[in-house]
Amino acid sequence: MEQRQLEFFVAVAEELNFTRAARRTHAVQSTVSASIRVLERELGAPLFDRTTTRVRLTEAGRALLPEARRSLDSLGQARAAVEGTRARITGSLRIGTLAGLTTVDLPSLVREFRRRHPGVHLSLRIDAAGSDGLMAALRSRALDVAFVGIESTDVPGLRLTPITTFQPRLLVPSGHALAGRRSVRRAQLAGESCVDLPTGFCNRARTDADFRGAGISRTVTVEVSDVTTIPSYVESGIGVALVPPLATEAGARVVPVDLDPPAQMWTLAVARLASPEPARATTALLEMVDEHVHWHGFY
Repeated sequence: MEQRQLEFFVAVAEELNFTRAARRTHAVQSTVSASIRVLERELGAPLFDRTTTRVRLTEAGRALLPEARRSLDSLGQARAAVEGTRARITGSLRIGTLAGLTTVDLPSLVREFRRRHPGVHLSLRIDAAGSDGLMAALRSRALDVAFVGIESTDVPGLRLTPITTFQPRLLVPSGHALAGRRSVRRAQLAGESCVDLPTGFCNRARTDADFRGAGISRTVTVEVSDVTTIPSYVESGIGVALVPPLATEAGARVVPVDLDPPAQMWTLAVARLASPEPARATTALLEMVDEHVHWHGFY
């Protein structure tokens, strides 16, 4: 089993498309296909189900994927150990983030990282499953570092460095009966339709737990994957929301109202695997994060 075979396999497994995998690995599609067939013969099992319209991992392929990533990571660390004798950092760095995040100026961070380390290939991704999906991607080695929302920094297998905390509060349309209140008890929200993030996002997890703890059920009418779009949905009258301060509130006819007692806070953190030690590119990025944190009072 050769490194290039594993690189082709991982690319196809992540792209689920031979053409995109070939483009990503700077190879021709016939080379990628032939390499995968050779690997399947060596392992004695098909790794992909192929049709004219789609590519899917088989059970054997799903079993191989985390091991292939681990092997490639080990090879990358071996190279990094040798490259450590030289000043230049090379390799790849896969970053996960949350939609709409402004507390960390990612464009500025990436630009400065690229200026300092032009030999590193960067890729950024947002996971549809929110922070839970990002942390799962770290554990499967599909990501090297991720910005996540968490309830606790004690997460098995991960090392998390807190950046800041957010205090969610109620957001209602400007004409809502509760808009003129200084604070609202949870019992007053019984029966209200709600707008929230999907399961897997920290804001959703904290809000669900908050209402369960108060013995109140709520109905989430609309789920959105970008928290910054919630004010426009609240403004439309679809429902109320429990969210941290958002810059997009300024352009919407919505009113924030404190909860009594206050909602549970959640933490924005940068995460990586607890072990092994991170590659030099990961360490270099982590060392730069603080320079690009802009706490302006909203998410």
